[in-house]
Amino acid sequence: MSFKFHHMNICTDNLPRLTQFYKTMFDLGTINDDAHTVISRDRSDRAYTGKVDFLTDGDIEFHWAERDLNTGFKMKQFVNPMGHGHFCFRTDDIKGFMRRCDAAGIRYSDYGCWAIPGWHQVFLYDPDGNCIEVHQPNVF
Repeated sequence: MSFKFHHMNICTDNLPRLTQFYKTMFDLGTINDDAHTVISRDRSDRAYTGKVDFLTDGDIEFHWAERDLNTGFKMKQFVNPMGHGHFCFRTDDIKGFMRRCDAAGIRYSDYGCWAIPGWHQVFLYDPDGNCIEVHQPNVF
């Protein structure tokens, strides 16, 4: 099982302001590929309906998202990745990662493929309460 840092997500109550700040101050560009634009389409059938801006420095992705303190409740999960934000590791073995968590007694929320089609997402908290996403792409 391998891991690679994939993205950082920050939740905000003013998405245009936050996006403009990071684009202006840190020269971040917008990601406009199919995998990222699909989340921006009509989301009325999903638990998280907020807007997300996808930015990059050329290597790392930044996901700026509208805050939703109720996403965890709506998904019937105890970890809410949309309350304060999270950072993310991409893996090639999401099931193996969940077994690792189970063996260590670490609770997690298995969201499945809920936000971006084909990305199986698991969320957990570190010992200090920071939210972490681990996902595997191309899972259908």
